[in-house]
This record gives sequence, structure tokens and C-alpha cells, in this order.
Amino acid sequence: MALCVRCWKDDVRIMRFLHSEKTQMRIDTTSDSPSWTKVFDIGHELRQLGPLMEEKYPDLDWELFVCLRCVPKDLQRKTFCRYYASDNMFGLDIAMDEEDFVPVKKNTPGQRKLIGAAFFTFFAASIQKYEKKLPGLQPVSAQLTADVRQWCVENQWLDSAA
Repeated sequence: MALCVRCWKDDVRIMRFLHSEKTQMRIDTTSDSPSWTKVFDIGHELRQLGPLMEEKYPDLDWELFVCLRCVPKDLQRKTFCRYYASDNMFGLDIAMDEEDFVPVKKNTPGQRKLIGAAFFTFFAASIQKYEKKLPGLQPVSAQLTADVRQWCVENQWLDSAA
């Protein structure tokens, strides 16, 4: 477990260095998953949200950094979020049980749904939790959450009824 925390901190340090200039709702991703999953490729799709959010929410001057982890259940890895105020970076570290991916091992759309459900549920809860801490978020948090949900539906990350 210490290795995972160290990797997260290293990823954040790298992203801080690479994006030290002012950001506008930039979205970056990384993953920690077995090679037989499509977590890396599917997670990378989230980057498409960045330009859409920059255009609609120019006052959101912070970066969203998402780490998607698909790890064995016995590791008991917890999902968490953190706002790095000095870097204007909001990190979501989302842990998913590897065992849930086994039945959809050869099914990329099935994996996308698992990732989508985990991502959106935690994203929405985190936005609500950090509504007053993230710069510019409070007046647009409900609409931002709705827009991200809509993107998830349009990109087959969520079912429209979810």
C-alpha cells in the first residue's frame, strides 16, 4: 500500500512540474491496473472532457487529476480525493476491485461501465464535498456535475438511467 501512495505522490509531483503555468479545468489521468484490463485506455478518454470544460467553465482555474486503480480486493485500497491549493490541482484516486473486472475481461464496454460508475459516483460526491474549497466551483457545481454525467452517458461510461 505504501508503494501506491508513493506512486500517487510521484504522479502529482510530475504533473505539478509539467503544468506549473495557470490552468483552466485541465484533466489528466493515470492508472494502476493489470495489463489485461483496459483501465488505462478507457481512463485516457477522460482527457476529452478538458477542452469541453475549459470552454464552458473558464473560471474554474484548477486541474482535475484522476488516478484509476484496479487492484486486488485484499489490498483494501481506499478511494480518496485531495485538493492541492498551491498547485490548483484536485486529485481523485479511485480504487476499484480487480475481481469485478474478471467477468468482463474481454469486454471493453463492460469495463467502461464499471469505470464510469466508479468515476462518476466519486466525482459527484467529491465536487459536492469540495464545493467551497475549489476556486470558482460553488456557483457552477450542480451544472458541472450534470455536464460530466451527460458526457459519461454520451461516451457509454454510464447508462442514461443511471
